[in-house]
Amino acid sequence: MHEPSRASGIPAARASLLLVIGALTLIDFLQNGMVTFAAAPIMGEIGASPEEYSTVAVIYACVAVVMIALQGWLVHRLGLRRYLLASLAAAAAGAAVCALSRSEAGFLCGRILMAMGCAAMLTSSRLSVNLIPPGPARFHGIKALATGLCVGTALAPWLASMAVDRDGWPMMFWLVAALSLLAMVPVARAMPGKDAEAVLAGQARPMPIAALGAGSFLVLHALQRSYYDFFSDRHLLVLSAVAGTAAMGYFVRSETRNGAPLLKLGGMKEVRFICGLALFMACYLMLGANGYLVPVMLQRALGQSWSTTGEFFAMGLGAGVLTWAVMSQLLPRWPAPRKFFVTGFLALAAFGGLMSRLTPDADLWTAVFPALACYGVFIMIVMPTTAMQTFTGLTGDPAVFAHAQQVKNMLAQIGQALGIMLATIGQQWFTSEHYDRLRGGIVAGNANFESAMARLTDYFSAVAGPAQARELAMEQIAQMVSRQSVLLASLDHFHVVMAVALIAAVVSLTQRVFR
Repeated sequence: MHEPSRASGIPAARASLLLVIGALTLIDFLQNGMVTFAAAPIMGEIGASPEEYSTVAVIYACVAVVMIALQGWLVHRLGLRRYLLASLAAAAAGAAVCALSRSEAGFLCGRILMAMGCAAMLTSSRLSVNLIPPGPARFHGIKALATGLCVGTALAPWLASMAVDRDGWPMMFWLVAALSLLAMVPVARAMPGKDAEAVLAGQARPMPIAALGAGSFLVLHALQRSYYDFFSDRHLLVLSAVAGTAAMGYFVRSETRNGAPLLKLGGMKEVRFICGLALFMACYLMLGANGYLVPVMLQRALGQSWSTTGEFFAMGLGAGVLTWAVMSQLLPRWPAPRKFFVTGFLALAAFGGLMSRLTPDADLWTAVFPALACYGVFIMIVMPTTAMQTFTGLTGDPAVFAHAQQVKNMLAQIGQALGIMLATIGQQWFTSEHYDRLRGGIVAGNANFESAMARLTDYFSAVAGPAQARELAMEQIAQMVSRQSVLLASLDHFHVVMAVALIAAVVSLTQRVFR
């Protein structure tokens, strides 16, 4: 890849460079957030089941992993400017295909194109920060990156909800296409072209790359199918997971033994880096799972409209924007990370605890908004702190630093896909369990059922005959049982989130890796 410091030799290009850094993270987190938030309505529009939609997420992640791995090799051949222009063009084309699709197959094709374009945007944004010479000015690049991240994360649910509420879900993708095309302007102005002196990052050999893509797909697909087929095809699923793990192991072994590796994995054995990857994985898993489940809970369990759900989710995540405004002032002065990690995970525990106490008649301002604000605080405390701590031991070698960023973002794709997958499948499982239990109480002789039945029958008797009134009452009770089962399943999820966050807070307080 290109020598970082050579970049910003022209001061006039600094504003365009900062705009590129922020725009890349904005587009990436905006499109991922909108697709995750609007998962349920998109499923309905394209005729996909939850398992089919999670398969799309798995394929997106696998394509993204491969494209991130190839990033350095592509930049060497195309130059940074042409590489980013091609990525933005692919993202715009994929978004257009998604907007025009009315079937799962068309949507999948669009998401594959978007993965090819958006996959390496976060990596490109972070490496573009190094185009600013070392010194205080470089922190402006970090702030531009984090600002794009938190603004994209906060705007995603609001924009998605507005599009869905107006029966215009394709507008989400037209917006991504437009932003991608607009971002080409500062890219063309600020990014360096192909550098004849750039050092080849490594060799892109077909077999290891194919093994990486196939291995990640087999592992994620086996996990995805385990809920549906574990008892009928468990041997096949175990074989798939083992084969996928072996394929990824082959990729790692190939890269560590190759004289010109695509990724210098051998230089990333530092404990700090490995622990940082684990933290990032946990954060992205939370982003995927909660990004999917929160809107489902608010809309299906609490009966809120998509527009209201999106507004409150966005306002809650907007607390992350304010958090980052404070963090950007505190980090340079008090960089010790322990206090930030503990605070961030306690905020996540508060989010899980508050959400796990919601009732069907919960007030959005006093019950939901504080919880979502805590979630926004968690994102913008833990993720920037992790980013600043994970790579400090790898900055001496620009190639290893760049490859470490790629590895982190490869795992991020898998983490988000895994989060969405666990949330969709877990929600189905918990919902079915609670539904069966609640449905068992709908029998003659159950006092609660008889009372509800009598009350609803009397209510509907004003507009229908006795038989029809009883039928309408049964339909209403069935809807209430379905809604209650979704709520209880969601509460189970947030109990798990709270428990995990509390454990993470204790570990953060006692760990000795990040100081």
